[in-house]
Amino acid sequence: MFERGVAAARGGQRRVAAVLLARAVQLDPQHELGWLWLSGVLDDPNEIAFCLRSVLALNPSNTRAKQGLAWLEERNLLGPSSSAGTSAGLRPVTAGLAQRAEEASQPAAELTGWRRWPAQLLRIVARPPRDEHEAVYHGESWWVNWRRSRRAMSRARLVLWVVPLLLLVLTLALNVVLRGAVERNVALAQEAAARVAATPVPVPTSAPVTILHAELSPARDARVLAYLSAIEAPRSRLRDAIQSYRNATSQPGGSSTAHATAARRLREQIDISYRAIESISPPPSLAQAHAEYLAGLAKERAALDEILAFYGSFRVELANRAALQMEDAAAHLDRARAAFDEQLEAIPAREIQPQSIR
Repeated sequence: MFERGVAAARGGQRRVAAVLLARAVQLDPQHELGWLWLSGVLDDPNEIAFCLRSVLALNPSNTRAKQGLAWLEERNLLGPSSSAGTSAGLRPVTAGLAQRAEEASQPAAELTGWRRWPAQLLRIVARPPRDEHEAVYHGESWWVNWRRSRRAMSRARLVLWVVPLLLLVLTLALNVVLRGAVERNVALAQEAAARVAATPVPVPTSAPVTILHAELSPARDARVLAYLSAIEAPRSRLRDAIQSYRNATSQPGGSSTAHATAARRLREQIDISYRAIESISPPPSLAQAHAEYLAGLAKERAALDEILAFYGSFRVELANRAALQMEDAAAHLDRARAAFDEQLEAIPAREIQPQSIR
């Protein structure tokens, strides 16, 4: 009976296993494993507690029975009058089982009247199941839940061990990578230092001191003054044209036709001044300033072309482009004027011989 009941319990046939195991403990009330397996296929927590207490009555050191009772008490599944030392708390309909529980709490040699309760136990385990919710709640044996909780705890412990190990492995891998990078950088730095040490350092040689200039100062000053005098006329005409343009465009109520006419006149004067200044050969000290001045005039001419195109189509992007080009032209012209003034101030105030002017 016991073997068949165990086989039925392992096969999931709980009701059949309950009947067979109840019959087994009826035939042998001192069958410790029979009581233990019977507690695993019953549904009522009080009946399970009764079986576990019977196991403890036969073997007080049975660990599974103690764990099962502790599990039931922790979840408050026993009746309000149940206790660890008695079988009270069984339902009134299981009075025979309660009597057997009191007998099971005594030593095995003093068990009497045991033939009265197995029939009641068979009737209890053979009765129809309770409602669906209670059947689902108590559908699994206590040690299955205990094993599941143990399995969950084992998984949690495994995760707690695995995560630090993974972090340690990642840290070691990162350490190896960084160490390799540092060693490569050190090797490259040493190689570069070795190359620098092997490269011969050129011995600095002092430049020869020029005793005589390639050109005498009076001659240089004369050429600078001649150049500045030559470009003064076109610059003066250009200033007059710019002032006329400002007067024409600053008057309130002016038409776009008048503004376009003033811009066209200024553009023609800039073109004339550009050709006149371009034809003048500058001295070496003013070559860069000469190029800057011509670049500024070219920028102003391009900006006036954009302005004339704006008066023909009134497109905003043309006006914006003209404003940007005017700013660029002003920067070039300011640098050129600063160079002209600097060269003029560097010339000492002395009389220049007529023969030095060419």
